[in-house]
Amino acid sequence: MKDQVKISGFKDSYQFFMMAKARKSAFYISFGDAADQTLADYRLQEVIFKPSKMDTTGFSDVTLVLEPLSPPDFLALIEVEDNLRVEFFYEGWVHYFDVKVSSVKSYDYGLGFSATLPLSVSVKQRREMLLLPAANDADIKMSINGQSIDIVDISGGGASVLLPHANLYDVEVGKAIKQVAVELGRFQIKVSAEVRNMRPHADSLKLVVGLRFIFFGKYDEDQLLHLVKQKLASLLSRQ
Repeated sequence: MKDQVKISGFKDSYQFFMMAKARKSAFYISFGDAADQTLADYRLQEVIFKPSKMDTTGFSDVTLVLEPLSPPDFLALIEVEDNLRVEFFYEGWVHYFDVKVSSVKSYDYGLGFSATLPLSVSVKQRREMLLLPAANDADIKMSINGQSIDIVDISGGGASVLLPHANLYDVEVGKAIKQVAVELGRFQIKVSAEVRNMRPHADSLKLVVGLRFIFFGKYDEDQLLHLVKQKLASLLSRQ
C-alpha cells in the first residue's frame, strides 16, 4: 500500500503547522534500532517565520521548534544533521514528515530540536479497514508493560482493547502508550500505541480503548497487515 503526499507547497505547509501548533498536536519520534526501539512524544513549541532578503519566500524561512512533551524513560540522543521521521495522528489518519535537525536545545524533559519546514507531509494508507475479531482467538495476544490485556479486535494498524476502569486517569486520547507487545501466532513485535478513542464498556469495570500502533521494525507493519488479511480470509472461508 503506497502512501500519498497530503500537503505540499509553502503556503499549505505553513498554514498546516500553524494549525497543528494551535491544536497542541502530539508528535512521535522513535529512537534506537529495529530490535530495541522506544518512543518519545513531542509538541510543536514554535513555528518561526523569518523571511530572507530574497524576493520569494521559501521553506528555509520557516523553522519548526519541537520540545519533549513528557519525561522519557530513556535518553533520547539527537544531534545536528540527524534525519528524523516524525509521526502524528490527524483527522483519523496517520501523517508523517521527514526533517533534518538544524539545532538542538535542552528542555526540562530532555532534548528538543529545530528543523526547517518540511517540503511535504504524507499520509499513510488506512490499514485498519480489515478488522480481525480477537476476543476468542488464543493465537492473538497483547501485553502492556508485561501485563496481558484483553483484545476486542486487531487490524493492520491498531487494535481495540479492554483496560481496567481503574486506568481511566492513566489513559488520555492523543497520548502514547509504550512497552506494547503484540503476538499473532509466531509473529511477535514490540510497538508503541497512540490512544485514538476511549469509552466505558458495558461492564462498568472496564474501558474500551482504540489504539493506533506506532511501528519500529522496517517491515513490521506490512507483516502484521498480511497476517491479519490471511487469518481473516481463513475465518471467512470457514463461515
